Amino acid sequence: MRWNKYTINTTTEAEDLISDMLMELGIEGIEIEDNVPLSQADTLAMFVDILPELPPDEGKAKVNFYLEPEMEQVTLLEKVKEELENLRAFVDVGEGTITESQTEDKDWINNWKQYF
Repeated sequence: MRWNKYTINTTTEAEDLISDMLMELGIEGIEIEDNVPLSQADTLAMFVDILPELPPDEGKAKVNFYLEPEMEQVTLLEKVKEELENLRAFVDVGEGTITESQTEDKDWINNWKQYF
């Protein structure tokens, strides 16, 4: 199944508020990309031996959300844009631009086996 992926270019300061706003609009598939280092508590809670080295945090983030192609997306995207503008009164949203792409729903549970 193909999903429509939308990416909001924003700041690390606004990523949590944007994620919350998307959830309030009924969007459940949300992903955050940033270079914020993990806290000591987060590191201890993870089951990872070696953490990846990230570039320095520049205060930029991407909030991705995924919508099924059958969903009414035009109206929903207009609401997202409107709410982004409303958030600007409270937090630095940064660019606030939204880009669109498509991604394929893959069988992640079994695909790793092809490498062994």
